[in-house]
Amino acid sequence: MGLTPGALGYVLRPAIQRELQTVLTWIETPEQLKLWGGSALSFPPETERTWREIEAREDNSFVLADTVGQLVGFGQTLSRAVNVIHLGRIIVSPLCRGKGLGRLLCEQLIQVANEHSRPDQITLNVYRNNDAAFSLYIAMGFEVMAENRENYSCSMRLSPAR
Repeated sequence: MGLTPGALGYVLRPAIQRELQTVLTWIETPEQLKLWGGSALSFPPETERTWREIEAREDNSFVLADTVGQLVGFGQTLSRAVNVIHLGRIIVSPLCRGKGLGRLLCEQLIQVANEHSRPDQITLNVYRNNDAAFSLYIAMGFEVMAENRENYSCSMRLSPAR
């Protein structure tokens, strides 16, 4: 997978393991790590271990970079079922939040999923107390499929236009 140009000069490209080190600096607490990657990740996160824990590869993990190559976002496209791609571990640098980059990152990940897999559905999970992310996903057309009241999370889906 090559570069996927985005709006405003940002580019989505395959992530490499050493770039995860930058992403992990955006996560300062166990609670933030859980919001980003779920409860199975080890705190404090370490680059090599976390790369393995999130099952990252260059074909399923992507970074959003600005025009000078600075990382501003990270996300994954994961095959979870036949004709279903799951967006996971979406995060934007704290210094870049509130500028529309979360939407751009999600749009670019959806584009990659549609170009490479042509899924019938795109899914993601989000904690309901992650207000910014939940609101973004609703605005992008994701619908709640199921809620887990025990951990206050929900599964969401988007059915791409064919």
